[in-house]
Amino acid sequence: MKETTRGRKAVSGVTACVGAVLLVLAAAVACIEGVAFDRGFYTREYTKLDTAAYVGVDSGTLWEASETLLDYLEGGRETLDMPAVIDGSEQEYYNEREKQHMVDVAVLNQNAVRFMVFGFVAGAVLIAVSYMVIRKAYIVCKCAFFSIIGVLCGFGAIAVWAAADFNSFWINFHHVFFSNDLWVLDPATSRMIRMFEQSFFFDMVSLILVLFISIVVASLLATGIAYKKLERRNV
Repeated sequence: MKETTRGRKAVSGVTACVGAVLLVLAAAVACIEGVAFDRGFYTREYTKLDTAAYVGVDSGTLWEASETLLDYLEGGRETLDMPAVIDGSEQEYYNEREKQHMVDVAVLNQNAVRFMVFGFVAGAVLIAVSYMVIRKAYIVCKCAFFSIIGVLCGFGAIAVWAAADFNSFWINFHHVFFSNDLWVLDPATSRMIRMFEQSFFFDMVSLILVLFISIVVASLLATGIAYKKLERRNV
């Protein structure tokens, strides 16, 4: 009987841990999606960095190019083709190398959204299964609590790395998620890299991390409080 109980606790614990990690990672993707496609963020950054002047276009053209890009990444349009009048002549705003890189980025974004949906659904199901196996909510909360701490420590390390050496963090990010060097763009020939210079991405990543870590800390506190209350009641 004791062996059976220990086995059920182990199964419940592992299931709860995996479920909690999936939920937290899905929340991370949700934060990324929320910031990356927030038009207000782009407006603030363009004003702060005087992006239109740096790119060499008027603000209307810059915003049209941004909407074209975001719509493409969200699946709202099939191509990045966008003729624009620049320096007195009509030309394609985005060059071929930029378009090829955005094909990879669009695929990455689609996969991220799929993982986010999977993470929320599978995580919730696993948490429910964990409870059904052991019928002790405090055990589920305890396992989730320590799993969240582990994920928080991991993202905290990422935050420290990004703050200390953002260039290293950003380069390694691309090496992990892309199998080619299309992301290496020359500011002399790429309007896209001038639109989204390192300062832009530093601010974006910082906002994502602050938002995500705030959500995780709040979840950690709620889970910890629930764990202590449920443990005292042995339910």
